[in-house]
Amino acid sequence: NRAKKDDRLEDICRAAKTNGVVIYTIAFEMGNQPTGADKIQKCATSINHHYNATTVNIASAFSAIAANVKQLRLTQ
Repeated sequence: NRAKKDDRLEDICRAAKTNGVVIYTIAFEMGNQPTGADKIQKCATSINHHYNATTVNIASAFSAIAANVKQLRLTQ
């Protein structure tokens, strides 16, 4: 059941955030239509931790995440 899966995703994301986990999400080639991309965007720690990516810019999304993780490690 899709609704149960969506609820489970929300529960997992909430639990991770509550425990201080920084969550990055990438919606790969999901377009601009309201889709599962909206759900995974809500899972991201913030809007700045979510990326809409295509085959053209997927490497940029991963590079941005890597740079953020490196910065996070340097400041902790």
